[in-house]
Amino acid sequence: MGKNTFELIEDGNVSKSTSIDIFDFAPIVNVNDGESGDNIICSPKECIEVKSKKLTLSPSFDKEKRDYIVSDVIIAKNPTSKVPLKIIQGYDPFGPNDNDGIVSFSCSNSKVKITPASKKVSYGDKIEIKIEHTLSRGEKFSIDIEGKDDKDDTFGVSDLIVTSGKINFSIVEKDVFLKSEHQKMIDEIKFLKPFADAGSPSEYSGNYCMSAAERALSILTQNTIDFYSVDRAHNRLSNIGFSGKGAKDRGAKFKSLGYTKSDFIFDGYNIDHNKRVATKSNSDYSSNKYDVVTITKGSPLFTYFTNGIRKKIGYHVYYMSITNDFHTLILIINNTDPCNKTYSIYDQHGKTSSSGKFLDIEDGIAKQTSWTFLNDYMNRGFIPSKYGKATTRLWKIQRKS
Repeated sequence: MGKNTFELIEDGNVSKSTSIDIFDFAPIVNVNDGESGDNIICSPKECIEVKSKKLTLSPSFDKEKRDYIVSDVIIAKNPTSKVPLKIIQGYDPFGPNDNDGIVSFSCSNSKVKITPASKKVSYGDKIEIKIEHTLSRGEKFSIDIEGKDDKDDTFGVSDLIVTSGKINFSIVEKDVFLKSEHQKMIDEIKFLKPFADAGSPSEYSGNYCMSAAERALSILTQNTIDFYSVDRAHNRLSNIGFSGKGAKDRGAKFKSLGYTKSDFIFDGYNIDHNKRVATKSNSDYSSNKYDVVTITKGSPLFTYFTNGIRKKIGYHVYYMSITNDFHTLILIINNTDPCNKTYSIYDQHGKTSSSGKFLDIEDGIAKQTSWTFLNDYMNRGFIPSKYGKATTRLWKIQRKS
Protein backbone atom coordinates (compact mmCIF):
# COMPACT_ATOMS: atom_id res chain seq x y z
CA MET A 1 0.00 0.00 0.00
CA GLY A 2 1.11 3.56 -0.60
CA LYS A 3 1.61 6.39 1.82
CA ASN A 4 -0.59 9.39 2.52
CA THR A 5 1.22 12.64 3.35
CA PHE A 6 0.16 14.19 6.66
CA GLU A 7 0.95 17.79 7.47
CA LEU A 8 0.01 19.83 10.52
CA ILE A 9 -0.43 23.48 9.67
CA GLU A 10 -0.80 25.76 12.68
CA ASP A 11 -1.77 29.38 12.02
CA GLY A 12 -0.72 28.92 8.39
CA ASN A 13 2.70 27.39 9.08
CA VAL A 14 3.63 23.76 8.55
CA SER A 15 4.86 22.44 11.89
CA LYS A 16 5.03 18.73 11.12
CA SER A 17 5.19 16.73 7.90
CA THR A 18 5.26 12.98 7.61
CA SER A 19 3.57 10.11 5.80
CA ILE A 20 0.72 7.91 6.96
CA ASP A 21 0.34 4.35 5.85
CA ILE A 22 -3.34 3.62 5.34
CA PHE A 23 -3.05 0.89 7.98
CA ASP A 24 -1.76 3.34 10.60
CA PHE A 25 -4.01 4.64 13.35
CA ALA A 26 -4.57 8.37 12.67
CA PRO A 27 -7.33 9.81 14.89
CA ILE A 28 -8.62 13.33 15.32
CA VAL A 29 -9.64 14.05 18.93
CA ASN A 30 -12.13 16.81 19.64
CA VAL A 31 -14.20 18.00 22.55
CA ASN A 32 -17.56 16.23 22.38
CA ASP A 33 -19.94 19.18 22.50
CA GLY A 34 -22.85 16.74 22.63
CA GLU A 35 -21.93 15.92 26.24
CA SER A 36 -21.93 18.34 29.17
CA GLY A 37 -18.94 17.09 31.17
CA ASP A 38 -18.41 18.19 34.79
CA ASN A 39 -17.43 21.68 35.95
CA ILE A 40 -16.64 22.89 32.44
CA ILE A 41 -17.94 25.18 29.75
CA CYS A 42 -16.78 24.52 26.21
CA SER A 43 -16.89 26.82 23.20
CA PRO A 44 -15.86 24.95 20.05
CA LYS A 45 -17.41 27.42 17.62
CA GLU A 46 -16.04 30.27 15.55
CA CYS A 47 -17.86 33.45 14.57
CA ILE A 48 -17.25 37.17 14.17
CA GLU A 49 -17.10 37.56 17.96
CA VAL A 50 -14.79 34.58 18.40
CA LYS A 51 -11.64 34.00 16.38
CA SER A 52 -10.64 30.50 17.35
CA LYS A 53 -7.14 29.12 17.01
CA LYS A 54 -7.00 26.55 14.23
CA LEU A 55 -4.98 23.58 13.13
CA THR A 56 -5.32 22.87 9.42
CA LEU A 57 -4.82 19.21 8.61
CA SER A 58 -3.25 17.83 5.44
CA PRO A 59 -5.20 17.42 2.17
CA SER A 60 -4.74 13.68 2.80
CA PHE A 61 -7.54 14.00 5.33
CA ASP A 62 -11.18 14.05 4.29
CA LYS A 63 -12.13 17.54 3.17
CA GLU A 64 -14.67 18.12 5.93
CA LYS A 65 -12.12 17.17 8.58
CA ARG A 66 -9.18 19.33 7.52
CA ASP A 67 -10.09 22.40 9.56
CA TYR A 68 -9.53 21.64 13.23
CA ILE A 69 -10.85 24.31 15.60
CA VAL A 70 -8.99 24.35 18.91
CA SER A 71 -11.76 24.40 21.53
CA ASP A 72 -11.68 26.86 24.42
CA VAL A 73 -12.68 25.17 27.67
CA ILE A 74 -13.37 26.93 30.96
CA ILE A 75 -12.90 24.74 34.04
CA ALA A 76 -13.52 25.11 37.76
CA LYS A 77 -10.84 26.23 40.19
CA ASN A 78 -11.28 23.64 42.91
CA PRO A 79 -13.43 20.62 41.99
CA THR A 80 -12.20 18.09 39.49
CA SER A 81 -13.29 18.84 35.93
CA LYS A 82 -14.21 16.15 33.42
CA VAL A 83 -13.92 16.85 29.71
CA PRO A 84 -15.84 14.67 27.22
CA LEU A 85 -13.99 13.83 23.99
CA LYS A 86 -14.81 12.09 20.73
CA ILE A 87 -12.46 10.06 18.54
CA ILE A 88 -12.80 10.69 14.79
CA GLN A 89 -11.07 8.91 11.94
CA GLY A 90 -8.82 11.41 10.22
CA TYR A 91 -9.32 9.97 6.77
CA ASP A 92 -11.14 7.09 5.10
CA PRO A 93 -8.77 5.02 2.98
CA PHE A 94 -9.83 2.34 0.54
CA GLY A 95 -9.68 -1.20 1.85
CA PRO A 96 -8.97 -2.34 5.41
CA ASN A 97 -7.50 0.08 7.92
CA ASP A 98 -6.38 0.13 11.53
CA ASN A 99 -9.38 1.15 13.62
CA ASP A 100 -7.79 1.32 17.06
CA GLY A 101 -4.77 2.62 18.86
CA ILE A 102 -3.72 4.91 21.69
CA VAL A 103 -4.34 8.59 22.28
CA SER A 104 -2.14 10.42 24.77
CA PHE A 105 -2.50 13.76 26.51
CA SER A 106 0.29 16.05 27.61
CA CYS A 107 0.49 19.45 29.27
CA SER A 108 3.62 21.53 29.74
CA ASN A 109 2.27 22.97 33.00
CA SER A 110 3.34 20.78 35.91
CA LYS A 111 0.47 22.08 38.05
CA VAL A 112 -2.00 20.21 35.83
CA LYS A 113 -2.73 16.48 36.16
CA ILE A 114 -4.55 14.62 33.38
CA THR A 115 -6.21 11.26 34.03
CA PRO A 116 -5.78 9.07 32.10
CA ALA A 117 -2.58 10.30 30.49
CA SER A 118 -3.21 7.84 27.65
CA LYS A 119 -6.01 5.51 26.63
CA LYS A 120 -6.62 2.79 24.07
CA VAL A 121 -9.47 3.84 21.79
CA SER A 122 -11.20 3.07 18.52
CA TYR A 123 -12.69 5.38 15.93
CA GLY A 124 -16.11 6.54 17.06
CA ASP A 125 -15.36 6.17 20.78
CA LYS A 126 -16.51 8.74 23.31
CA ILE A 127 -14.16 9.09 26.25
CA GLU A 128 -13.58 11.43 29.17
CA ILE A 129 -10.46 12.89 30.75
CA LYS A 130 -10.22 14.23 34.28
CA ILE A 131 -8.39 17.50 34.92
CA GLU A 132 -6.97 18.41 38.33
CA HIS A 133 -4.79 21.46 38.97
CA THR A 134 -3.46 23.97 41.48
CA LEU A 135 -3.68 27.00 39.22
CA SER A 136 -5.14 30.41 40.05
CA ARG A 137 -8.26 31.93 38.53
CA GLY A 138 -7.72 33.23 35.02
CA GLU A 139 -4.60 31.16 34.38
CA LYS A 140 -4.39 29.38 31.05
CA PHE A 141 -2.85 26.18 29.74
CA SER A 142 -3.26 23.82 26.82
CA ILE A 143 -3.30 20.07 26.33
CA ASP A 144 -1.72 18.51 23.26
CA ILE A 145 -3.19 15.26 21.97
CA GLU A 146 -1.34 12.63 19.97
CA GLY A 147 -2.39 9.34 18.39
CA LYS A 148 -0.33 6.24 17.72
CA ASP A 149 -0.66 2.56 16.98
CA ASP A 150 -0.99 0.06 19.83
CA LYS A 151 1.23 -3.03 20.13
CA ASP A 152 -1.61 -5.49 19.56
CA ASP A 153 -2.20 -4.91 15.87
CA THR A 154 -3.23 -7.34 13.13
CA PHE A 155 -1.61 -5.07 10.54
CA GLY A 156 1.74 -4.86 12.32
CA VAL A 157 2.99 -2.36 14.84
CA SER A 158 3.65 1.14 13.52
CA ASP A 159 5.92 3.67 15.22
CA LEU A 160 4.11 6.64 13.63
CA ILE A 161 2.85 9.29 16.06
CA VAL A 162 0.42 11.92 14.75
CA THR A 163 -0.86 15.13 16.25
CA SER A 164 -4.54 14.44 16.92
CA GLY A 165 -5.68 17.70 18.45
CA LYS A 166 -5.29 20.42 21.01
CA ILE A 167 -7.48 22.05 23.66
CA ASN A 168 -7.00 25.46 25.29
CA PHE A 169 -8.08 25.80 28.94
CA SER A 170 -8.74 28.71 31.29
CA ILE A 171 -9.52 28.59 35.00
CA VAL A 172 -12.88 30.29 35.54
CA GLU A 173 -12.55 33.86 36.80
CA LYS A 174 -14.24 35.19 39.93
CA ASP A 175 -17.00 37.03 38.06
CA VAL A 176 -17.92 34.16 35.73
CA PHE A 177 -20.08 31.21 36.75
CA LEU A 178 -20.37 27.65 35.49
CA LYS A 179 -23.51 25.81 34.40
CA SER A 180 -23.99 23.96 37.68
CA GLU A 181 -23.76 27.21 39.68
CA HIS A 182 -26.18 28.95 37.34
CA GLN A 183 -28.64 26.05 37.49
CA LYS A 184 -28.73 26.03 41.31
CA MET A 185 -29.61 29.72 41.28
CA ILE A 186 -32.38 29.20 38.70
CA ASP A 187 -33.73 26.27 40.72
CA GLU A 188 -34.02 28.58 43.74
CA ILE A 189 -35.92 31.17 41.71
CA LYS A 190 -38.26 28.47 40.39
CA PHE A 191 -38.84 27.17 43.91
CA LEU A 192 -39.90 30.51 45.36
CA LYS A 193 -42.01 31.63 42.36
CA PRO A 194 -45.30 29.91 43.33
CA PHE A 195 -45.04 31.18 46.91
CA ALA A 196 -44.32 34.72 45.72
CA ASP A 197 -47.23 34.48 43.27
CA ALA A 198 -49.55 33.43 46.09
CA GLY A 199 -48.04 35.73 48.72
CA SER A 200 -48.14 32.80 51.13
CA PRO A 201 -46.82 31.98 53.63
CA SER A 202 -46.32 35.48 55.00
CA GLU A 203 -42.58 35.26 54.27
CA TYR A 204 -43.47 35.87 50.60
CA SER A 205 -46.13 38.55 50.96
CA GLY A 206 -45.84 42.18 49.93
CA ASN A 207 -42.98 43.50 47.82
CA TYR A 208 -40.69 40.49 47.82
CA CYS A 209 -38.34 41.47 44.98
CA MET A 210 -35.30 42.36 47.12
CA SER A 211 -35.63 39.18 49.15
CA ALA A 212 -35.96 37.02 46.04
CA ALA A 213 -32.91 38.58 44.40
CA GLU A 214 -30.78 37.97 47.47
CA ARG A 215 -31.98 34.41 47.83
CA ALA A 216 -30.70 33.77 44.33
CA LEU A 217 -27.35 35.39 45.15
CA SER A 218 -27.10 33.45 48.39
CA ILE A 219 -27.32 30.20 46.45
CA LEU A 220 -24.93 31.43 43.75
CA THR A 221 -22.24 32.53 46.21
CA GLN A 222 -22.94 29.74 48.73
CA ASN A 223 -23.29 32.33 51.48
CA THR A 224 -26.29 32.28 53.82
CA ILE A 225 -24.90 34.92 56.19
CA ASP A 226 -24.24 38.02 54.10
CA PHE A 227 -27.32 37.60 51.89
CA TYR A 228 -30.98 37.22 52.77
CA SER A 229 -31.50 33.46 52.83
CA VAL A 230 -34.38 31.09 53.53
CA ASP A 231 -34.38 27.28 53.58
CA ARG A 232 -36.87 24.98 51.90
CA ALA A 233 -38.99 24.91 55.07
CA HIS A 234 -39.29 28.73 54.88
CA ASN A 235 -36.99 29.26 57.87
CA ARG A 236 -34.72 32.30 57.82
CA LEU A 237 -31.02 31.48 57.64
CA SER A 238 -29.70 35.03 58.00
CA ASN A 239 -30.51 38.16 59.96
CA ILE A 240 -30.72 40.39 56.89
CA GLY A 241 -33.58 42.90 56.86
CA PHE A 242 -34.70 45.56 54.39
CA SER A 243 -36.43 48.13 56.58
CA GLY A 244 -35.58 51.58 55.25
CA LYS A 245 -33.22 50.12 52.66
CA GLY A 246 -33.21 49.91 48.90
CA ALA A 247 -31.19 47.95 46.38
CA LYS A 248 -28.58 50.72 46.30
CA ASP A 249 -27.92 50.10 50.00
CA ARG A 250 -27.64 46.36 49.57
CA GLY A 251 -25.52 46.73 46.44
CA ALA A 252 -23.13 48.98 48.34
CA LYS A 253 -22.97 46.34 51.07
CA PHE A 254 -22.17 43.58 48.57
CA LYS A 255 -19.40 45.78 47.20
CA SER A 256 -17.91 46.38 50.64
CA LEU A 257 -17.89 42.62 51.26
CA GLY A 258 -16.04 41.91 48.01
CA TYR A 259 -18.92 40.32 46.12
CA THR A 260 -18.97 42.73 43.17
CA LYS A 261 -16.61 43.04 40.23
CA SER A 262 -18.02 46.40 39.10
CA ASP A 263 -20.99 48.71 39.54
CA PHE A 264 -22.73 51.10 37.19
CA ILE A 265 -25.44 53.78 37.26
CA PHE A 266 -27.40 54.62 34.11
CA ASP A 267 -29.77 57.58 33.66
CA GLY A 268 -29.74 57.95 29.89
CA TYR A 269 -33.30 56.88 29.08
CA ASN A 270 -35.67 58.69 26.72
CA ILE A 271 -38.90 59.53 28.58
CA ASP A 272 -42.10 60.40 26.71
CA HIS A 273 -43.60 62.82 29.21
CA ASN A 274 -46.57 63.55 26.94
CA LYS A 275 -47.59 59.91 27.12
CA ARG A 276 -46.91 59.89 30.87
CA VAL A 277 -49.18 62.87 31.47
CA ALA A 278 -51.81 61.33 29.21
CA THR A 279 -51.90 58.31 31.52
CA LYS A 280 -54.74 59.08 33.92
CA SER A 281 -56.21 55.69 34.81
CA ASN A 282 -55.37 52.04 35.33
CA SER A 283 -56.64 51.38 31.83
CA ASP A 284 -54.29 54.03 30.41
CA TYR A 285 -51.46 52.45 32.39
CA SER A 286 -52.13 49.04 30.82
CA SER A 287 -52.04 50.60 27.35
CA ASN A 288 -48.96 52.78 27.83
CA LYS A 289 -46.76 50.89 30.32
CA TYR A 290 -44.19 49.69 27.78
CA ASP A 291 -44.06 52.87 25.68
CA VAL A 292 -43.09 55.67 28.06
CA VAL A 293 -39.40 54.83 28.53
CA THR A 294 -37.04 53.86 25.68
CA ILE A 295 -33.31 53.75 25.13
CA THR A 296 -31.09 54.66 22.20
CA LYS A 297 -29.12 51.67 20.89
CA GLY A 298 -25.40 51.66 21.57
CA SER A 299 -25.75 53.42 24.91
CA PRO A 300 -23.16 53.45 27.72
CA LEU A 301 -25.31 50.74 29.31
CA PHE A 302 -24.54 48.37 26.45
CA THR A 303 -20.87 49.32 26.59
CA TYR A 304 -20.82 48.49 30.30
CA PHE A 305 -22.06 44.97 29.58
CA THR A 306 -19.74 44.33 26.64
CA ASN A 307 -16.73 45.52 28.65
CA GLY A 308 -17.72 43.32 31.57
CA ILE A 309 -18.15 40.20 29.48
CA ARG A 310 -15.32 40.63 26.99
CA LYS A 311 -14.27 37.11 25.92
CA LYS A 312 -15.13 35.45 29.22
CA ILE A 313 -17.06 32.28 28.42
CA GLY A 314 -19.74 31.43 31.00
CA TYR A 315 -22.60 33.04 32.94
CA HIS A 316 -22.43 36.67 34.09
CA VAL A 317 -24.76 37.68 36.93
CA TYR A 318 -25.91 41.19 37.88
CA TYR A 319 -27.85 42.46 40.86
CA MET A 320 -30.02 45.19 39.31
CA SER A 321 -32.46 47.84 40.42
CA ILE A 322 -34.61 49.88 38.05
CA THR A 323 -36.60 53.11 38.31
CA ASN A 324 -34.47 54.43 41.17
CA ASP A 325 -34.82 51.28 43.32
CA PHE A 326 -38.55 50.85 42.60
CA HIS A 327 -37.92 47.23 41.61
CA THR A 328 -35.03 44.80 42.18
CA LEU A 329 -34.11 42.00 39.78
CA ILE A 330 -31.41 39.55 38.76
CA LEU A 331 -29.98 39.89 35.26
CA ILE A 332 -28.05 36.99 33.74
CA ILE A 333 -26.00 37.11 30.55
CA ASN A 334 -25.39 33.68 29.08
CA ASN A 335 -22.05 33.79 27.28
CA THR A 336 -21.50 30.03 27.19
CA ASP A 337 -21.77 30.35 23.40
CA PRO A 338 -20.13 33.68 22.49
CA CYS A 339 -21.55 33.35 18.98
CA ASN A 340 -25.08 33.36 20.39
CA LYS A 341 -25.10 35.39 23.61
CA THR A 342 -28.42 35.77 25.40
CA TYR A 343 -29.77 37.56 28.46
CA SER A 344 -32.55 36.90 30.97
CA ILE A 345 -34.08 39.05 33.70
CA TYR A 346 -35.70 37.49 36.77
CA ASP A 347 -37.75 38.80 39.67
CA GLN A 348 -39.71 37.07 42.43
CA HIS A 349 -42.22 35.81 39.87
CA GLY A 350 -39.58 34.07 37.77
CA LYS A 351 -38.25 34.81 34.32
CA THR A 352 -39.66 38.04 32.91
CA SER A 353 -40.64 38.74 29.32
CA SER A 354 -37.41 40.73 29.01
CA SER A 355 -35.21 37.89 27.82
CA GLY A 356 -33.62 37.10 24.47
CA LYS A 357 -30.62 37.98 22.33
CA PHE A 358 -27.84 39.92 24.00
CA LEU A 359 -28.00 42.58 21.27
CA ASP A 360 -31.52 43.41 22.53
CA ILE A 361 -30.55 43.77 26.20
CA GLU A 362 -31.03 47.54 26.20
CA ASP A 363 -34.61 47.17 24.97
CA GLY A 364 -35.31 44.53 27.62
CA ILE A 365 -34.09 46.73 30.46
CA ALA A 366 -35.95 49.73 29.01
CA LYS A 367 -39.13 47.64 28.93
CA GLN A 368 -38.78 46.76 32.62
CA THR A 369 -37.98 50.39 33.40
CA SER A 370 -40.97 51.68 31.44
CA TRP A 371 -43.65 49.73 33.28
CA THR A 372 -42.11 50.40 36.69
CA PHE A 373 -41.63 54.11 35.92
CA LEU A 374 -45.28 54.45 34.92
CA ASN A 375 -46.39 52.26 37.83
CA ASP A 376 -44.55 54.60 40.19
CA TYR A 377 -46.28 57.55 38.54
CA MET A 378 -49.64 55.82 38.97
CA ASN A 379 -48.85 55.23 42.66
CA ARG A 380 -48.23 58.98 43.01
CA GLY A 381 -51.83 59.61 41.92
CA PHE A 382 -51.29 60.49 38.24
CA ILE A 383 -50.22 63.99 39.27
CA PRO A 384 -48.21 65.48 36.35
CA SER A 385 -45.65 67.21 38.58
CA LYS A 386 -45.02 64.11 40.69
CA TYR A 387 -42.89 61.48 39.06
CA GLY A 388 -39.69 59.68 39.95
CA LYS A 389 -36.39 58.88 38.25
CA ALA A 390 -35.74 56.15 35.70
CA THR A 391 -32.31 55.37 37.15
CA THR A 392 -30.88 51.87 36.70
CA ARG A 393 -28.21 50.53 39.05
CA LEU A 394 -26.13 47.41 38.40
CA TRP A 395 -23.60 45.41 40.36
CA LYS A 396 -21.69 42.59 38.62
CA ILE A 397 -21.53 39.71 41.08
CA GLN A 398 -18.35 37.74 41.75
CA ARG A 399 -17.07 35.14 44.18
CA LYS A 400 -14.87 36.43 46.98
CA SER A 401 -12.16 33.90 46.15
